[in-house]
Amino acid sequence: MGGHGSGSGTGIGTGIGATVTVELGDRRYDVRLEQRWAGLGAALVEALPGQVRAGRCALVSNPVVEALYRAEVEAELAAAGWEVRYVGVPDGEANKTLEVWAGLVGGLIGAGVDRRTPVLALGGGVTGDMAGFAAATALRGVPLVQLPTTLLAMVDASVGGKTGVNVPEGKNLVGAFWQPSLVWAALGSLATLPAAEFRCGLGEVVKHAVISGEAALARCEELADRLRAREPEAVAEVVASSVREKARIVALDEREGGLRAILNLGHTLGHGLEAVAGYGRIAHGEAVVLGMIGVLRYARARGAGCWTRGSPAGWSGWRSGWSCRAGWILRWIGVRWRGRWATTRSALVVCCRW
Repeated sequence: MGGHGSGSGTGIGTGIGATVTVELGDRRYDVRLEQRWAGLGAALVEALPGQVRAGRCALVSNPVVEALYRAEVEAELAAAGWEVRYVGVPDGEANKTLEVWAGLVGGLIGAGVDRRTPVLALGGGVTGDMAGFAAATALRGVPLVQLPTTLLAMVDASVGGKTGVNVPEGKNLVGAFWQPSLVWAALGSLATLPAAEFRCGLGEVVKHAVISGEAALARCEELADRLRAREPEAVAEVVASSVREKARIVALDEREGGLRAILNLGHTLGHGLEAVAGYGRIAHGEAVVLGMIGVLRYARARGAGCWTRGSPAGWSGWRSGWSCRAGWILRWIGVRWRGRWATTRSALVVCCRW
C-alpha cells in the first residue's frame, strides 16, 4: 500500500517493529510501530535535538486513556530517568476548544516546562491536536512527541505536524504546523479501542489507499475480513503503509501548498457534517468516510476521467473505477446510518447543495 513516484517517506519493515521516516531535512523524524512502550524513554533521548540525557517531560492525556495506559507509560519513562509531570485534558471532540487549549498551556507552564521539555501526547487525534498546538505555542515552542492510541491517530493525525482546535466558525481553523520529534505508535493499545473508533481509523486507511493507487486499494480488499477482526499482522501492515504514504506526501509539501491537499479527501464535506451536526455528534472518522463517498459519487456523476500524476502540482482528475467502489468503502468500514440518520440527513441538507 506504499506510495510510488518521487516520494520521500522512507522506512524499514511493514509490521510491528517497523520504522517510517518523515524526511524533512534537519527536522526529519521517525514513526515507530511497536507493540507497547518498552524502550520509549531511551528513544526519546535519541530523538530530541541536543538531548544527551533524560530530564523533565510533560505527559498529556485524557481521563479514558489515562486510566488505561498512564501508569505503564510513566513507568517506562521513569525507568530511563525521565521526571514525568502529568497534565490532563477532557476527552472528546466537543472539548477541542480554545478554552481547553488555554488551560492546557497554563498547565504545562505550571508543570515547569522549559524550551527543552518535551510534551508527550498520549491518546487519540483530539489529544494529539490539542497537545501539539500547546507545544507549538507554550514558550514559543517546545518539543513534541506523539503517542497515538487510536487507529485514526496512528495512520493520520499524529503524522505531518498539523495541530489545532475548533472554533464556532469551523473545524481546526486555529492552529499551527508543528512537527513532532518522534511518533511512537503502540499497536497493542488498539485492543481496548471501541469498535466504532476502530472503524473511524479504517476510513483513513482507505483514504490513503485511494491516494496511493489501485494496488493499495486491492490490498485493502484482500485484508478486509482480517482487519475487521483486528488481526495484529494485518493491522500493522496497513498502519505502516498508510504512514508511509502520508510521510511521502508531507515530505513533498509540508505546509499544504499544493499536493498535500489530496490528504483532505473527504474532509471538506466531512468537516461540514461535523460542524452542522455539532462537534461530537458524528465521529470524525465516520464523517470523513461519508465525505469520501460523497465526493467520489459526485465525481462519478460529473463524468470525471482518470487520475494521473502528470503535472508538477501532483494530481489531476479522478479514476472512475474508484468512484464506482464508493459503496464498497461504506460497507467495508461498517459505518451505520440507522439510528443517526436524522442528524446526518439534516447536516447533509445544509452541506450538499449539488
